[in-house]
Amino acid sequence: MSKKRVEEYIPKALAVVENTFSSGVIPKEYNGYISSFGAGLVQSGLKPTVAIYENKQSQSQQDRAKLPKMILQIIDPDSNEQSLLRYILNSNEDENLLKEKIKDASIAIKLVIRTFKLETEGKKWVT
Repeated sequence: MSKKRVEEYIPKALAVVENTFSSGVIPKEYNGYISSFGAGLVQSGLKPTVAIYENKQSQSQQDRAKLPKMILQIIDPDSNEQSLLRYILNSNEDENLLKEKIKDASIAIKLVIRTFKLETEGKKWVT
């Protein structure tokens, strides 16, 4: 983790989260999704974790595929790729460096999400 890069990504993450959740309220499941994303990177690796999060057939309560899209917008806002997994597969960048950037972007999102209201079954919580 690069503290400097995380700090650099926080304003970008804020803009991306505000754009993704324009109502200012985030379903509480996203707090868990982003928290488990980093653990998945460590346990399963970069490509398997991203593939799991981009799975359209998942049984998750909310659309987890939003997270990889937000991460991609943070690490490369000018990318033409629609998928973080495709971005990774087509990238010429060192995979370990790319993994670190993705991890740092996920940390920035995690920090930013906690500044929003989280919604659970009709209730709103401030964290």
